[in-house]
Amino acid sequence: MKRLFIFDLDGMILDTIEDSFTCVNQVLKEFGIKPYEVDLKTMHYPSFRKYLNDNDAGKQTPVYPRYIEVYANHPLDNTKPFAGMIEVLTELQNRGVILAICTNRDEKVVKGLVKRFFDGINFKYISGYKKGVPDKPNPYRLNEIINAEGIEKSEVIYFGDKDADIQVARNALIDMIIVTYGQGSQEDYDNPYPLRVINKPEDILELIDEGIIAI
Repeated sequence: MKRLFIFDLDGMILDTIEDSFTCVNQVLKEFGIKPYEVDLKTMHYPSFRKYLNDNDAGKQTPVYPRYIEVYANHPLDNTKPFAGMIEVLTELQNRGVILAICTNRDEKVVKGLVKRFFDGINFKYISGYKKGVPDKPNPYRLNEIINAEGIEKSEVIYFGDKDADIQVARNALIDMIIVTYGQGSQEDYDNPYPLRVINKPEDILELIDEGIIAI
């Protein structure tokens, strides 16, 4: 029986990619780094992470705090929950499922996004990036949530959209579902670790109704 559903944020429950990359490229320009120009619909996320690291623009550089600042003050006109996600989360909540978020986005920013876009959804735990705390795919923060709830790992399922989500679920020894509508790639969808690959939020409820995810 699954009692705790933990969700990634970007590309899983919230469509942030267009506004995120507007902010990323603004900050890269400020630091004299060539913007990352790619078709966002077919972007290969590991290649993007490599681009940032190769250009000294990763999380441990001054680029990231500036990105947080720019993103926090952006109107986010193109950011929205994925179609059907609010309804699915509401139904899960009504069925007594414990909801949580574990993301690598800055935790203060995440809490603001949840307040703005998911009003009425009770995420019991919200875990985001904090300086000095390991990021996904390190399982530290996933384990923090699980331990705080005091349940077995067999009672947990994680939902994500790309390679780091598969890796963190494997590292935490918990089941996971991967979605195709986010920021992943075919190599992620072909990975044998996820229980299922789904194409829309409503598929989560179908997996429950079919008994693939027991609650």
